[in-house]
Amino acid sequence: MDAPYSVLSTKYSVRAKLNDDPNRFGCDFCGLPIVAAGATALEANDSHYCCYGCRFAASIAAADGDEGQARWAMTRLGLAIFFSMSVMVFTMLLWSQPEESRDQLARVWYDLLRYACLLFTIPVVLLLGGPLIDDAATELRERRPSLGVLLGVGIFAALIYSMWSLFSGSGHVYFEVVATVLVALTLGRWFEATGKLKTTAALRGLKQLLPDTVRLILAGEERIADIKQLAAGDIFRVLPGERIPTDGEVVVHQAAVDEQAITGESLPVIRRPHDRVLSGTLVLDGPLEICAAAPADEGTLAQMIEAVVQATAHRTAQERLAERISRWFLPTVAFVAIATLAAHWWLGNPSGGLLAALAVLVIACPCALGLATPMALWAAIGRAAQSGVLIRDGDALAAIAKSNTICFDKTGTITTGQASVERLCLAAGASEQPVLRVAAALAHCSDHPLSIGVRNFAEKRLLQSTPAIRNVQVRAGSGVAGDFDELRGRALLGSRAWMIESGQQIPSGLVQANETADDAAETFVAWDGVVQGRFLIHEGVRPEAESTIAILKATGCRCVMLTGDRAARAQTLAHSLGLEFRAQLLPHQKLATIRELQALGTVVMVGDGVNDAPALAAADVGIALGSGADISRHFAGICLLTSDLSRLPWLIRLARHTDNAIRWNLVWAFGYNIGGIGLAAAGLLHPIVAAIAMGVSSFLVITNSLALARFDRNEPQLEARS
Repeated sequence: MDAPYSVLSTKYSVRAKLNDDPNRFGCDFCGLPIVAAGATALEANDSHYCCYGCRFAASIAAADGDEGQARWAMTRLGLAIFFSMSVMVFTMLLWSQPEESRDQLARVWYDLLRYACLLFTIPVVLLLGGPLIDDAATELRERRPSLGVLLGVGIFAALIYSMWSLFSGSGHVYFEVVATVLVALTLGRWFEATGKLKTTAALRGLKQLLPDTVRLILAGEERIADIKQLAAGDIFRVLPGERIPTDGEVVVHQAAVDEQAITGESLPVIRRPHDRVLSGTLVLDGPLEICAAAPADEGTLAQMIEAVVQATAHRTAQERLAERISRWFLPTVAFVAIATLAAHWWLGNPSGGLLAALAVLVIACPCALGLATPMALWAAIGRAAQSGVLIRDGDALAAIAKSNTICFDKTGTITTGQASVERLCLAAGASEQPVLRVAAALAHCSDHPLSIGVRNFAEKRLLQSTPAIRNVQVRAGSGVAGDFDELRGRALLGSRAWMIESGQQIPSGLVQANETADDAAETFVAWDGVVQGRFLIHEGVRPEAESTIAILKATGCRCVMLTGDRAARAQTLAHSLGLEFRAQLLPHQKLATIRELQALGTVVMVGDGVNDAPALAAADVGIALGSGADISRHFAGICLLTSDLSRLPWLIRLARHTDNAIRWNLVWAFGYNIGGIGLAAAGLLHPIVAAIAMGVSSFLVITNSLALARFDRNEPQLEARS
């Protein structure tokens, strides 16, 4: 898991800072990452924007709440458009007049129009040139590679050249180019910034689910307090229509709770005393009094926000490729622009060379290339979060799109994890109460579903308290052991394989009884070197497991069940679901199986338990269920907030659409830049047309990416891969 982020949220902005990378921030407007090369280039208290469009859009959106500033920003843009249109009108009149007129009056009229163009261009430069200069200065100060500096140089070179031509009385003026390119660039960048802002809407929407205050219950009295004052163990009340501020356990009352915003479940669920509730969920009826399990900034909703920020700030393979290309892209564009100017100058057309060089700089602006990957990832990760799927690593999304093998843990993943003991078989000479007391004491030391089943079974039948236990050892995938004073030795609760490995004798009567129950799991309890009892346990299969596996197999995915259970039990379940299976696997054997399958392609591991952690970490993509252990969620790149396996086909479908969108964006961005630079260098692309084309290119990339933010989560089918 990456280092944690701090999330600072205002009305319109989200900033993410990676603790071990002090030069990596999120844009204050759109939230997309900024990387600064200088060791002290970025300060946490400064304002940072990924482009001058975000800088300008932030002023229009008035992120600081200053309405006067927002009105002035819009006024600046409107005035700049008015003056630019006036410059275009004057330029059209100039084009209608011959440069060398025989009529002295016409000559005066011609010069007046040229001066009018300058007069109306200066306000455009003052109104819109400031953000461009500020952005270029920031890039130079932070040593960030960008074309902002070159764009500024090109635009102001055209302005200076036009002024020289005007005052010298010879040569063409290109004030309309300066004004129109500035307006087109500003509008295009503003559109890009607002498009990027839409991709972070999911993150801001999640943040708004947390209330600002909480109803604390102190000494039996209710007090309204700031949510930051809420601590683990506090009792608080939530009224109908209010959202729960943090994770906790219901203490008093019951109510219907809408969990759709967090888990994606469409139907409300009834939460009663001792039931767990999640932060951000909505209480529909009846008040609830809840004991907080964690502060508000450590609840499920806060973890969702952190996971989304981590995933979007983490550079994917495609982004790293784009960054490597940008290292030579900027000097290459600068070289092409200079070479274009020199070639046209050598051909006797310096003014045409200046326009061509400016067109090269404008058309080469890598906006579409820079947006191609992060826009699609932001939209997809935000959409997944809205559906109760946390993608903590952008590369995991790309890997799952290419997956051809999906491995499932059995207990708690394919099965419900709610094990129930059907019966207890005792060895000859063993008594039920001692077996139950020892088994219950050992089962209390493990959270494995089979241990929970044994614990529940034993507690209902115990007539005495459980004995004291010391030196507890929990062995993942095998069982639990501990020392008992009254036994004067060590007792074990676990699998048959562990009993044999530990030298515990299994009476033949117990084995024979088990052979007739192949559809039941088994857990043994032993001490004094002899197995004293065997619990036959039944696990319910998740109702959506069969349909989910059928959909995955229909697309060509290989589905394999990995379990530590015995072969007979695994075979019965696997055949009923149409799965391949590997049985009697310890955690290190699951890990070896994952590596074996990786030799044949990309492997996804779906699990929930402590013993699944090594396999989740080793797989190309680890997916942890919401009911799983904390360690399994720690090692998984993707976490389901619920344990609904039907999310898997939808997730893979989203991943494939995202991968296709990124590929299309990159192909278009590369093709557009290469083709446009060639046309501009040849003098076939006017700077104004280049500025408009840049905006159109970004529009196509943004539109294609934002389609992922509306990705349908109700369609269960997956497209078959060719």
